[in-house]
Amino acid sequence: MAVNRVEAPPLAVDIRRLPRTLPWYAEVWVDMLRRKPLGTIGGAIVLVMLAAAVFAGVLTPYGFAETNLRERFVMTSGIHWLGTDQIGRDEATRILYGARISLYVGFGAVALGSTLATALGIFSAYWGGRVDLFLQRAVDAWMAFPPLLILMSIMSLLTPGVLNITLVLGVNFGIQNSRIVRGMALSIRENTYIESARAMGSGHARVTLVHILPNVLPTIIVVATTGLSTVILTEASLSFLGLGVPPPYPTWGGMLSLTGLDHMYRAPWLAIWPAAALSLAVFGFNMLGDALRDLLDPRLKGG
Repeated sequence: MAVNRVEAPPLAVDIRRLPRTLPWYAEVWVDMLRRKPLGTIGGAIVLVMLAAAVFAGVLTPYGFAETNLRERFVMTSGIHWLGTDQIGRDEATRILYGARISLYVGFGAVALGSTLATALGIFSAYWGGRVDLFLQRAVDAWMAFPPLLILMSIMSLLTPGVLNITLVLGVNFGIQNSRIVRGMALSIRENTYIESARAMGSGHARVTLVHILPNVLPTIIVVATTGLSTVILTEASLSFLGLGVPPPYPTWGGMLSLTGLDHMYRAPWLAIWPAAALSLAVFGFNMLGDALRDLLDPRLKGG
């Protein structure tokens, strides 16, 4: 007897339900372009700053310490777009090189501080007990002092320089943000897959590096991004007080202090342009950090 075979109709595939092929960090940037216009603007500002800092030697024909006494206090001209200072140095050149130093200090301090915060936070949360108690009381003692006051005290004992201020800001950033990493690591440590990994014979290093660290990584990225603006602003404050990078290297805070205050009424652009650059940098990093926090923090997703 012949059997009529009925072919099944082809399955309808919903493209929207297919698994995503993009890695998580690419999805974050795509979501930012779609949902976070201010974060996109902040990211564009950061990219422009990075390009200006890297290619400062190409974008301007002058050196940051090159003087010309015949062109003192020029407000603006075809060859000096942002004017000159009291000894004829090009203001635009010094702002570009100031961006290089600010970003060098900012990224260096945040990289060092994020590493320190991750190590302290995960170590304290994982071992708990007396180790956690001792580390957290040490963090409490550090945070009992006003941040700028303790940084001024340390920098007054050290030789002013890019390396020293990067190290000091990095240590301060790491200690202050170690509690955020510790709180996230504490919640991850209580999950069942951590107990399963231990039951299967995983050592402390494997549990920490394979199971805890990847889950803390989005929080670390958010902390690092939002902290960049604070570090850059703190570096500018120390340079303004004369405890940052010494002359003749230009920094935005130093330009505000050394030339901006002394000649504010005669040449106001000497204070306006460094302040505008500093404000724009802080705005860009803040907007980028807020957008990344909304996209990476699971408690804020969809908000």
